[in-house]
Amino acid sequence: MWLADLSRIRAVAETRGAEVAAVEYLESFLVAAIDAALAAQNAAVAAESLGLGIVYIGAMRNHPEAVAEELGLPPACFAVFGMCVGYPDPAVATAVKPRLPQEAVLHRERYMSAQQDAIQRYDAHHRAFRVEQGMSVIDWTEHTIGRLASAADLNGRDRLREALLRLGFALR
Repeated sequence: MWLADLSRIRAVAETRGAEVAAVEYLESFLVAAIDAALAAQNAAVAAESLGLGIVYIGAMRNHPEAVAEELGLPPACFAVFGMCVGYPDPAVATAVKPRLPQEAVLHRERYMSAQQDAIQRYDAHHRAFRVEQGMSVIDWTEHTIGRLASAADLNGRDRLREALLRLGFALR
């Protein structure tokens, strides 16, 4: 489990009689979440270098209060995502999920809107990958739009701000 943890610095500051008022700001939460993601990515690279496979589990954010309770997290500590680590079954064919091509995400000097032709090529590649993997036939654009079409498509994450407030993050 990878945590955005502002409880630790609060506890450490308390032992020194110090104030850490800035932990109540959105910036501090964002830094904690980014730190968790960076640490997890380093762990993923290390695991994969040892022949292990990993899967990120974002569903922790679907029910953050229940996850916090299950893990016994203190206030101001949030499970950003989980990670499963293990040895891949060599009998099961796998492939690396394709990502958007560089020309659709790399910008030089100034942001440019996504290249439609690059995305259309990627849609075809993504669709072929899903067919190869025995998944439903849908391209990246349809899949992404479907995940963001309504608040209900967020699977409970539409109430994430309220959950974070209940978990002890002020998010000023």
